[in-house]
Parts: sequence; C-alpha cells; structure tokens
Amino acid sequence: MSTYVNSKTGEPLERQEPRNEEYTYTGKPMIVETDAQRIITYANRRFVETSAYSKEDVIGSPHCMHIHPDMPAAIFEDACTMNDEGKTWHGFIQNINKDGISYWTEMIIQPKVNEMGKIIGYMATRREMDGSKLDEIKAEYAALKAEGSSTVRSQFCGEVYMGESACAF
Repeated sequence: MSTYVNSKTGEPLERQEPRNEEYTYTGKPMIVETDAQRIITYANRRFVETSAYSKEDVIGSPHCMHIHPDMPAAIFEDACTMNDEGKTWHGFIQNINKDGISYWTEMIIQPKVNEMGKIIGYMATRREMDGSKLDEIKAEYAALKAEGSSTVRSQFCGEVYMGESACAF
C-alpha cells in the first residue's frame, strides 16, 4: 500500500499496490487541474469516479499519486520540463486507481498562465486512446524504465503545439 497526504485536509490517502488488472479507458474525457506544485485543485466527475476516491480526497492530492508506478520516470521528467517551459505535452499514460487497478489513457498536459504570462498551474486531459499500439507502448516504456535515464524520450510522447494562449487563465 502507498500512502500520500492530501495537502488541503492533511489526511492520509492510501492507494493499494498495483493488481494484475488493467484496461484501456473508454468514455468522456477526464479533466484535472493543478496548482504550480502539481497539487490537484479541480477534477471532473469522470476522473473522480475512475480514481475510486471521493472528490474531497482528490482535491488536494498530488497529481503523481494517480500515475502507475510502472511508468518510467523519464516520461514525467520530460512532461514536467516541457510544461515548465510553457509547452504542451502529449503522451500515453498508465494510471492507477485507489484499488490498484490500472488503466491506460492518452493524456495532454498544458500549462495554465496568468495575464502576466506566469505559469500558475497545469491542466491535464485524459481521454480514450487507440489501443492498437498498446503492446508496442508497453514494451518501449518497460525498456525506458529499465534504462533508468531521465533524458530519454519516447516515440509515443512529446511536445504538441496547441496555439498561442491555448490555456491562458
């Protein structure tokens, strides 16, 4: 079991260890917004339901607790670096819910900026993915994780241009 702390309530949040159960997410997009420290400030109903936590637990939780531990660190270091540079990141992610069940999504993370151009948070949109390349994605991610490098980029992840001020708030 993994334990995280909800920064809003101070309460511990427990997540079961990964089970040998996974699926490719289908349904309407899941939206999560975080502050600049990547603590969740908003989550839509779809995300809350899929996470198996209550809305009170999700708001204030660290965004990283919803990412499966088998995901290579390089993927998130790449995403964080791009987002911190004001770029939008796109990739395929293995998530994990409270009960240890994993699910795959296509995810776009973009910085939210204020009127001064300062990054004030991030918005992540998870949506259905085309599962036809899932075996190839899993194999590449396993190789990236085994390599342990934080500078390796996946062919399945990277920058995407969303247009000027795509997520200005």
